[in-house]
Amino acid sequence: MSSSSSTSTTRWHIGAKHLRGAMAAYAKRFDLLEVRAARSGQAGESADAAPGPSVATLRRWRKSVPPHFDFAVVAGPHLSRVKASDAVEQEIEVAQAAIDALQARCFVLRTPPDVTPTSLWRDRIAKIVARIPHDVTHFVWEPSGVWETADAAAQAREWGIVLALDPAREVVPAGPVAYLRLRALGETQSFSPIALERIVNAVGPRRDVFAIIETDTAPAEAKRLRQIARKSRPEVVGGATRLIRPRGDIIVRDDEQE
Repeated sequence: MSSSSSTSTTRWHIGAKHLRGAMAAYAKRFDLLEVRAARSGQAGESADAAPGPSVATLRRWRKSVPPHFDFAVVAGPHLSRVKASDAVEQEIEVAQAAIDALQARCFVLRTPPDVTPTSLWRDRIAKIVARIPHDVTHFVWEPSGVWETADAAAQAREWGIVLALDPAREVVPAGPVAYLRLRALGETQSFSPIALERIVNAVGPRRDVFAIIETDTAPAEAKRLRQIARKSRPEVVGGATRLIRPRGDIIVRDDEQE
């Protein structure tokens, strides 16, 4: 399902918001899955602290999908808050075990709105970045709340990590790898072919693009997105490479997303 892995072609890895049904059936439609790595829950903890799949299950998933299928390990709720604690230490261990079992291409740290752009929170995130090896696995940071995209992108570059964002609403930072989350928000319950073309245009040529489609119509949109990406290949013109891609603005208007 992945596009060509040649150096002149962007490889798109596309997944849905959740695994629904058997892994084998999911892998026929997608080639990327996010898996949350949370520690074993304890009495009194909220539902968001429910444990993730066991290491045995993760190894079984890895063996049941083709070699080109990719996994992204998502930090558990305690680690996402980036406050030092025993629970954070446990979730770091769980995340590392999950990355190894899945041979995961990405690790995703989704920080909540109360993790703000102050020096204190930046220092805390930096400590987590240093704890998770990202020589083979891409470290992906997905901030929320009051972070400005340009500020977050600059900070991600300083740390040597990838910034995750919604390409329909935010400018995609430069770099060889992009991590996208196509959200179903407000009136946007699906993405039209025009909207998907504009997203491909916004991303441009990369080595790898990891994209999570959160709509209920994700299978159809994943198919369309691959088709559009295959048509937007670089070609050599007069000794220079240029991208052949759809015309139009980068930002997708709400009335074109429906």
